[in-house]
Amino acid sequence: AGGDSGQVQDWRLEMRTGQRRLRHAVRGLAPGDLVVEPFDSFPWQSVAVLEAAKVQRVPPLLALLLPPSALLGACGQTGLTAWCGLETVGGGRPNGSDVVAVSGAAGAVGSLVGQLCKRRGAAVVGVCGSEAKVDFLQELGFDRALNRHSADLRADLRAALLSVPQADRALGTSRSPQPADITLYWDSVGGAVSDLVIQCMAPRSELLLCGQISTYDAEGDYPPPLPAESAAVVERRRIRRERYTVVKYKHRFAPALAELCALVAAEELRAEETVYDGLDAAPAAFIDMMGGGNTGKAVVRCSELPPPVARAAALRAWLPPALRGRLA
Repeated sequence: AGGDSGQVQDWRLEMRTGQRRLRHAVRGLAPGDLVVEPFDSFPWQSVAVLEAAKVQRVPPLLALLLPPSALLGACGQTGLTAWCGLETVGGGRPNGSDVVAVSGAAGAVGSLVGQLCKRRGAAVVGVCGSEAKVDFLQELGFDRALNRHSADLRADLRAALLSVPQADRALGTSRSPQPADITLYWDSVGGAVSDLVIQCMAPRSELLLCGQISTYDAEGDYPPPLPAESAAVVERRRIRRERYTVVKYKHRFAPALAELCALVAAEELRAEETVYDGLDAAPAAFIDMMGGGNTGKAVVRCSELPPPVARAAALRAWLPPALRGRLA
């Protein structure tokens, strides 16, 4: 759930010193500007006073081409997490020879990871938490989508890996095709799902540890140690299991946002949202998100769009997506 974009209402500061009133405007900002703060320092309030140095002004053209909520999701920290993880920690993967598995695949980050991998030619298998989310992932273009509550997830995963194009190039000594090996695993869940995926990973493959939501309520170290069987597979196959935090990659944010904004503006990257109305819905939104109740990004809408932003939304609807992508 996010709330880190807002509109400048009045950035003129007033100070009273005896009988004198001193005023100065914040340089670079004006009432009506749309501002963002990429690392969650905005308080959960409908009106707040913030340090000008901590916010970034959204260029007017970009504010026209993108819905404001996209700046919290696919064109904000969520999208940066997906893009930087694939481009930096993932060693520039994936490409057409890769088979990617994504857990938490219908969530804010996972759904973007899968789409970005498909754009780069990889086969993508997503694991999610309901049949409705399976349908959603198929709409996004995932090669296969699996419900983690299946009666036999192990068999489902094997069938999925047999069905991807890369399986045709992975024939064993028998006459029947062998399932493709997973070369990149984006792990947001941990637990039993990840133990199954690890068993299907290729030698010298990559495991990006983005989250472990299945274990957040457990006591102990983070990330939690792998069970002995999974740890043995990781060691024997020399799988690189790396904890990933996007804030370490600020030097990559500019090219990431350039690509993400263009793709979202052109409607070539779907930024799904589950929207909760009203600030008082924030606790329920957070609980739903932690329990997997959201599809895509969980967003709390604290108020109606201010008139300038609403006018931009109306104009945006008239611009062809391809043009919006070129301008972004």
